Amino acid sequence: MIYTDWLYWLFVFVAVVTYYIIPHRFRPLVLVASGITFYSYYAGSYVFLLLLEAIAAFVLIHISIKKKKHWMYPAAVIGVVLVLGYFKYSNMFITTLNDLLGFLHQPFLPTAEQIVLPLGISYFTFELIHYIVERKRGSLPEHKPASFLSFLFFFPTMVAGPIKQFQVFYPQLTARFQLDHALIGVTRIGIGLFKKMVLAGTIDLLAEPVYSQAGIASSDTETLWIALIAYTFVIYFDFSGYSDIAIGTARLFGIVLPENFRFPYLARSIAEFWNRWHISLGYWLTRYVYFPLGGSRVPTYRIYVNLMCTMAVSGLWHGAAWNFVVWGLFHGLMLCVHRFYVKQIKTKLKPVPRWLKPGTTLLAIGITFFGVTLSRAFFILPVADGWKLVLRLFGLT
Repeated sequence: MIYTDWLYWLFVFVAVVTYYIIPHRFRPLVLVASGITFYSYYAGSYVFLLLLEAIAAFVLIHISIKKKKHWMYPAAVIGVVLVLGYFKYSNMFITTLNDLLGFLHQPFLPTAEQIVLPLGISYFTFELIHYIVERKRGSLPEHKPASFLSFLFFFPTMVAGPIKQFQVFYPQLTARFQLDHALIGVTRIGIGLFKKMVLAGTIDLLAEPVYSQAGIASSDTETLWIALIAYTFVIYFDFSGYSDIAIGTARLFGIVLPENFRFPYLARSIAEFWNRWHISLGYWLTRYVYFPLGGSRVPTYRIYVNLMCTMAVSGLWHGAAWNFVVWGLFHGLMLCVHRFYVKQIKTKLKPVPRWLKPGTTLLAIGITFFGVTLSRAFFILPVADGWKLVLRLFGLT
């Protein structure tokens, strides 16, 4: 793990000190240089791919605005999506196509084994799309190219987010050193490391039965439920730990990043869960997928389609395999059911007596947690194995 490497923390210290001792106008350059150095060390020559992609997108959107070349705006978006698609989804596409054409008794296309997914490219792509769209909309403050690159190559968020917004990030580049920022930053880093290395690492031992087909086959129903619940907490502590470390490191630079988790397992509905879980991703999906599809301003059946499509994109973003798509559709279905309940059923029910509300709140939390936990079967395993796990959980096999 990057964050257990002492050299990384020495790098952070040098970057932070350099950031504060130089004039404000050079700070973006420090962030660009540190980001490129960080990415080069951990991902090698792929840094040139990200640089080329960023520069090309910046030039295209600049020409689109200044020269009224409107076709360059969609070209920039499509370009960055195609880059992500090639590196992340080529093998998924080829494998699926070969499976569908299995009657030929030979691969229709060879699997591109040499394609390696560049570190953090999913986060990089989503932030770049955000920048392109908001720049086209005219909602970004005036800035120089170095500020744009510092936004994309801000190394604390390059590996696992949170997904930033340029208009929030950019004004903070002139902040002075404040002791409270540093203390908050160090504290958040400590909390994040504790979550990842102690809590996630320890609870992970309980989750081992659901990591393989053999473990599923050899475990009883009770053990599998314990393991899947444990995995649900492993995911939370591991991922929120990453976010804490990123948020804490950014604070050392005087930069406040968006919170990514707010006690998601206390959510009373699946809609509330997505307002508490990976919040920056939920915001991005809502603004750049759900709203462009029509959001909630369309006929009812279209709203459900929009929810399913948005969560399918969420699943694909998480991983290049069909089980992630199934996981996303599972959440989309839960969102549709929740919306139907709120719009068609809840409004017709009598108000809950005050003395019953604590009980109904606990029940709502329990139902939501149950649905989220069950969906993890398709997050951790291929579709067939995930389905076997679900059947075993309910004693059906």
